[in-house]
Amino acid sequence: MMEIINKELVEYPYLEKPLSIYTFDNGYKVVLAPKKSPMINISSWVKTGSINENKDNNGVSHFVEHLLFKGTTKYKAGYFDKKMEQLGGIINAATWKDYTFYYINIPKEHFRIALELHSDMMVDAIFPGQEIGPRFDIKGNPPEEKRERYVVIEEIRMGEDNNWRKVYKNLNNIMYQNHPYKREVIGTKEIISNITQEEIVRYYKTFYTPNNITTIVSGVFDEEKVINLIKDNFRFRDNSNIEPCVADKKIKETKIKNPTVVYDSSDIQTGYLMLGALCDSASNLKETIALDLLSTILGDGKSSRLYSTLVENQEKPHYYQIESCHYQFKDGDNFFIEANFDPTKKDIVIEELKGQLRGLEKIEQTELDKAKKRARVNFAQESETVCDIADAIGFWMSVCEDITLAKKYLSTLEEIDCSYLQSIAKKYLDPDLVSISICLPEGEKNGTL
Repeated sequence: MMEIINKELVEYPYLEKPLSIYTFDNGYKVVLAPKKSPMINISSWVKTGSINENKDNNGVSHFVEHLLFKGTTKYKAGYFDKKMEQLGGIINAATWKDYTFYYINIPKEHFRIALELHSDMMVDAIFPGQEIGPRFDIKGNPPEEKRERYVVIEEIRMGEDNNWRKVYKNLNNIMYQNHPYKREVIGTKEIISNITQEEIVRYYKTFYTPNNITTIVSGVFDEEKVINLIKDNFRFRDNSNIEPCVADKKIKETKIKNPTVVYDSSDIQTGYLMLGALCDSASNLKETIALDLLSTILGDGKSSRLYSTLVENQEKPHYYQIESCHYQFKDGDNFFIEANFDPTKKDIVIEELKGQLRGLEKIEQTELDKAKKRARVNFAQESETVCDIADAIGFWMSVCEDITLAKKYLSTLEEIDCSYLQSIAKKYLDPDLVSISICLPEGEKNGTL
């Protein structure tokens, strides 16, 4: 059985009591977050996603997420879902570039059975072949029996019909040179249709290891009982005898080396555009907060610069939708502007968006104050429910790998002034250092309409 080697109490914003963070001798971590609620949240965050894939198994992280619900040595496929739903629980999972997480939100009186089933799924998934489904030639006829392999491939196909997803995929590919972030998390039809059960199991055994997993419990509980239940149920297997999966080499890319514009086409009537920049890691707290503030000022809502300048104050605006966003990652953040526009104005749109980036050399105090107010509200909302708290802690522990940053958030936010914000815009949002992905109506792939 695992033994505790360290317990740390960490103050966490908006919680009455500190977090208890337990570290076990195998590297496994448990975070207990006290929060008054009739519900309790159990979630496990695995520090693996597409960042740990290679060109031959791209998409396996997401495939494993699907298959973890397909049975263990003790329980058949479907039992976990059915039991939790009978008890009023909500279950879900998600895969992203840096992590995969699984959670249960359930009335607190059912905590014990929820923890037992959750832990069983995490440490003893068996990936039965009949649930995975047969391999098949993606260019031929699909198998008669539509198992999970086929389900994931259909999900990929649906994404191919989504214009924003197509634009994002193309932009991601040109922003990075070699980093695995350049690939889609969901993978490709060709890989998913042919990946073997052995390869899937090998990936699971390589990365679903105790030193790579953090389990979070948020709600009302007896701490000693919770820890004892976790020790009894999270019995990790010894996978040291496997040949581990080899992930791609990861060299951080925080600046686009070859800024470019890429075009695509689709059966659409409007144009879709994403402009992207690379930035430093999410753990660089002050810069990350600054980029959030810049995103709010530039393109969050109808009072933002993008909307007020390019839509509201134009007699005949050629934008149907425009906004900015900031994605936070372990090996370097992304900053985007997204625009749905009149395709006849393509060249004008590119110049206008670059002009908006140049305009960030001057930021007014009123803009900064408003953005800070929004940031404080958003940060406070991350502690409103047991589910919100677990999600936030999972992010700090898995992406930033430093839970103490949460306590520093508000004081760091207050340190940021207009001068600093302008310096971050100059550092990362130089219009000459961005790449752009555009999707136009068919027949106009590279030309001006």
